Amino acid sequence: MKIDLAKAEERIMEGLKDFQRATVDRVIELYKGGQNKVLVADEVGLGKTLVAKGIIAKTASLNHQGGDDLFKVAYICSNLSIANQNINKLKISEDITVDGVSDTRLSMQHLKIFEQECDDEIKARYVQIIPLTPITSFAMTGGTGSMEERALIFAVLRRIDIFRKYLNELEVILIDSAFVGWKWAKPVYENRVALCCEKTSGTYIREVTELVESYIKDKDIFDEMVTLCNRVRKNGGNKITGTRNFIYKLRMMFAQISVEFLNPDLVIMDEFQRFKFLISADDLSETGILVKKFLKGNGTRVLLLSATPYKLYSTLEEINENQIDEHYSEFMQVMNFLIDDEKGQKEFKEIWSNLSVQLREIDLDYISVIEAKKKAENAMYNGVCRTERIAAIDKGDFINDESSKLPISVTEKDIMSYVEADKLLNNIGANNYVPVDYVKSSPYILSFMKDYKMKRQIERYFKNKRDKLKIARSNNLWINEGAIRNYREISSANGRLERLKEAAFENKAEMLLWIPPSLPYYKPLGPFKNAENFSKILVFSAWEMVPRMIATLISYEAERKTVGKIVEQKKLKINTSYFAPNNKRYPTARLRFNLDNNIPQSMSMFCLLYPSKTLANLYNPIECMNQGKSLNDIEKDLAGKINDLLRKFERYQGFGNREDERWYYLAPFLFDSQGYITTWFHYGADLVSGDADEEEKDRGQKGFLAHLMKLREYNDRLKNIHLGKMPRDLTDVLVNMAIASPAVCAYRSNGQDSLYATQISKLIINMFNRQESIAAVDLCYSKKNTDAYWKNVLDYCKDGNLQSVLDEFVHMIAESNGYSDSPYKSQLVHSEMMVSMKMHTSSYNVDTFNKFKDRALNKKNKGINMRSHYAVGFYKDEGDTGKSTNR
Repeated sequence: MKIDLAKAEERIMEGLKDFQRATVDRVIELYKGGQNKVLVADEVGLGKTLVAKGIIAKTASLNHQGGDDLFKVAYICSNLSIANQNINKLKISEDITVDGVSDTRLSMQHLKIFEQECDDEIKARYVQIIPLTPITSFAMTGGTGSMEERALIFAVLRRIDIFRKYLNELEVILIDSAFVGWKWAKPVYENRVALCCEKTSGTYIREVTELVESYIKDKDIFDEMVTLCNRVRKNGGNKITGTRNFIYKLRMMFAQISVEFLNPDLVIMDEFQRFKFLISADDLSETGILVKKFLKGNGTRVLLLSATPYKLYSTLEEINENQIDEHYSEFMQVMNFLIDDEKGQKEFKEIWSNLSVQLREIDLDYISVIEAKKKAENAMYNGVCRTERIAAIDKGDFINDESSKLPISVTEKDIMSYVEADKLLNNIGANNYVPVDYVKSSPYILSFMKDYKMKRQIERYFKNKRDKLKIARSNNLWINEGAIRNYREISSANGRLERLKEAAFENKAEMLLWIPPSLPYYKPLGPFKNAENFSKILVFSAWEMVPRMIATLISYEAERKTVGKIVEQKKLKINTSYFAPNNKRYPTARLRFNLDNNIPQSMSMFCLLYPSKTLANLYNPIECMNQGKSLNDIEKDLAGKINDLLRKFERYQGFGNREDERWYYLAPFLFDSQGYITTWFHYGADLVSGDADEEEKDRGQKGFLAHLMKLREYNDRLKNIHLGKMPRDLTDVLVNMAIASPAVCAYRSNGQDSLYATQISKLIINMFNRQESIAAVDLCYSKKNTDAYWKNVLDYCKDGNLQSVLDEFVHMIAESNGYSDSPYKSQLVHSEMMVSMKMHTSSYNVDTFNKFKDRALNKKNKGINMRSHYAVGFYKDEGDTGKSTNR
């Protein structure tokens, strides 16, 4: 379908805020004026991706007017996760072609380019977005790449005459260690190359062959291949060693070939500070040559996006630690990239140097400073656009946090931390001193330091002076492992951390399992009662140890206030230690599909998992909110409707006085139509697919399927079923299910799809199985009643406005990813929710004196693992689980 570029541009520009439109117009003005590289450095949260979308729309229109057949946008992002989140936001129309984010290697793009040039649909849509990751595309290591990459290389080389004598041996080399996968990959890429050759009438392989032959003329790559192939022959056609560098050279060759064909019209480098090697690569290096070709194509325009393109300033401590003023060198690196010619770079450096001189002489000549400042600003504005939050947001909407002006109390422990750290350095004869900001930023600095020069000095000293280890012992420098083991309170020992704790745990916030909704459908209750203004806290620090410290100590404090409290109440102390094995740690999961001799024991789980259509339709949250109904009003209305439904099924009750708990989970099946129920049962194991770790899947699926089979048996004989007496609280429980059952809420939130609803509700149930969640629910509800845990979970979901939370989550995902107008909105939103709601608790390695001592004595001991769940660090660090973290 052909895209109306003018209408798309108009619609996108109308959807931008004034300052975003101004940025788009300024960038286009710079492009038209010959400035092909522009940095948009708007402050965090001001919509740089939306600005980029506007720039794509306007630049595409300009190129189309100039007679281009296809407008190519190369989107470079640091990793696939971020690319996945942003790529749909950049589409100026639903019909825009976006290449798969899983295939982002530059060395493979040559095939895709020719495939797409034969695709009339892609040409008709005009705009094409090509995602690339910098590491796999430009900064190739000396490795063998992916199996798919090598399979494509082989499919191409086997069609070039000079390689045909060595095909068997070349295949052995390119298989490398992928003995099993190669059987799949080889025919896949052989077929793709053959089809591409057919569609292009041989143009594809002819043009690639010319470039391969031209490339190997100037390199020793062919001779190296012949040598390696002869070695393979002598080895009986089996794999040999020493082939990695040759494979790397082939990958680099095809990356350069891809660049020759790619010729992007616009290159967007998102959060480019994460891959600065692209703007600083040596022009003579292989990476530099590749980048230079890519970014200096025929009229290629480059858009850099980053709120923090370079370090704003360096403290004296940082300069002493790193022996370099990173701020200035990073700044000049960015400006040199934006200013293409040496003359312009030299002029800018002189302008900036003049400003520095004038600032030092400000007392002598104020007017000269103003002139130098304006000149420097104008020089920067030739390639940089920047909007500050305070300038972009109306005054009335800007929040001025007065709390930041309150002084932080300095305690004796703050001072002693510095004194003892300084004393330790003196005792080991270190020439440097302890930066004051280390101690101001983190307590127990030796526990949280990792790869710091100061820590390495201390470690080296005691490796050689083991008899003096006792002088390193200090309660203010190392965290107390014994206290953590028994959930004892850990002193903040730091004024900043204490202030953070006060804010993080205000109004018992440790009891909250989610951020309260911005617009609740009714007044929150329970743990959410006084938490209307609770929000996330973002802490910035220049020190690598601070995110680890905050993530572990704040999370530990949250766990101590929840799990620690119920551990105190437990008489039999089994698996109650902080360091107890995860699968046995108290309290154990309660919402499981348990079997006893293969007999289902947890049928009440379906009260949380089954998305009853009838219960969902009984309550319209937006309508009730608009009518100003309180929760009490809503509950009364629902109780009346549910009692009317239950009267129709009173005949199913037996004559005994014993209450039958089966009513809780069977009543919704009595209410719903058999057609709807049959469809839900038909999904089978898919209802809870993708919710657990691989090692838990088999056990969990077995239990679920046994329970599902039992439920189906009940459903098959519903018309003739004999149940006991209805429980006294049956109406109340069904009211809670209608308002806040995870499955019912999920059903209402996203497309009224029963499969999606159950899958999402299972992820919510997983959250309620975490130790911290169980403790929070128990502490909030168990004192008031003796209900089963699943009933308390329903109360928690109701008090916390789960429906509103999910509705806002769905809205946010749809808006931020550009799904709102998509015919597949529900499916796309569901996929995003499934990924983002799979939560794992990360662990950070924290040092203690005893572990440090063991290492000094050549014993293997890395430290203790501390969990991070209430607070997390936005930085790269390996945890003990080896699981990736997606914040």
